[in-house]
Amino acid sequence: AELQILSDTQVRISRIIRGTVEQVWQAHHEPALLKQWMLGPDGWTMPVCEVASGVGDVYRYEWEPEDASADGAPGRFGFEGELLESDPPHRAVTTERMIGVEGSGTTNEMTLTPRHDGVLLSLVITYPSTEVRDIVLDTGMVDGMETSYARLEPMLA
Repeated sequence: AELQILSDTQVRISRIIRGTVEQVWQAHHEPALLKQWMLGPDGWTMPVCEVASGVGDVYRYEWEPEDASADGAPGRFGFEGELLESDPPHRAVTTERMIGVEGSGTTNEMTLTPRHDGVLLSLVITYPSTEVRDIVLDTGMVDGMETSYARLEPMLA
């Protein structure tokens, strides 16, 4: 996954995913599939996966460590938002906020473009401020996304 800083409040994360546009779209919109690959680093599960299927619908994703009861294990966290625009299987625009965190969230525009070597996934994220952008990027989010996409590709083969 490649990160590009577009402006003080916008970034683009892009990656070629080997598969078809339909497969990549389905992998982003079917809870059973999402729970298998959208896990970030190894050792996490996705116990809550509520997908927005129509414009105006809300979604909620929550993750927790596989051994959530271990001493010192980080706790459950998640994101929720609303589907603002949908043009299957090529484009979706959503809002996103971390559960339990006050303040404005992000707007995320995912575009899937077919190519000879797979699908170009482009995710443009608009943050409420430069400070929030930098805090989120410092979490290692892009590395976690790469781990998830690397987990997804064999599923599409």
